[in-house]
Amino acid sequence: MNRIDRLNSQLAKELDELIRGLPVGAHFDVLPSSDICYSLELFLPRLLLKHYPEWEDESLDGIFVARAIKTGPATAELVGTCILITDQTVTPFITELEVVRTCNPSLVAAIRLMLGVPGTGALGISGPPCNSRDAQRLFTSLIDKVEDMEWVYSLEPQREKKGTEKGDGDGASH
Repeated sequence: MNRIDRLNSQLAKELDELIRGLPVGAHFDVLPSSDICYSLELFLPRLLLKHYPEWEDESLDGIFVARAIKTGPATAELVGTCILITDQTVTPFITELEVVRTCNPSLVAAIRLMLGVPGTGALGISGPPCNSRDAQRLFTSLIDKVEDMEWVYSLEPQREKKGTEKGDGDGASH
């Protein structure tokens, strides 16, 4: 198993542990120091890199989840902020992930990922410096405005239709 597959499998295990046994619609806590946040710091940039080559030189240095909801039997939506490592600014994200339990070991499929709001910073993303009051304000106000944000990076679900082929297994399209 290669490093990326191990990361995917580890993320699946961590997410599954958080949502298994919860009813659909249940909210759950994700602490910034939890293993799943570290896995997301690695997984999300790799997913973006598959579709956006400019992510070759960018990574994340922190994940802060403002809302986590179990959205299906094996799916969860996470909304929060993350720190861009290149300039240490904070930007919002929303992702929906599915634990694919039919694989051995289980894997994660990204159903949706949106990250960053337009601006003049790294990758055309703007956000406040991490550890600032503005970063905290963004985090606390995020839930009320997340659905209305204009996203710089957006990977949406692939809609399977009869007669169409599946994509590359990450669940994202662009």
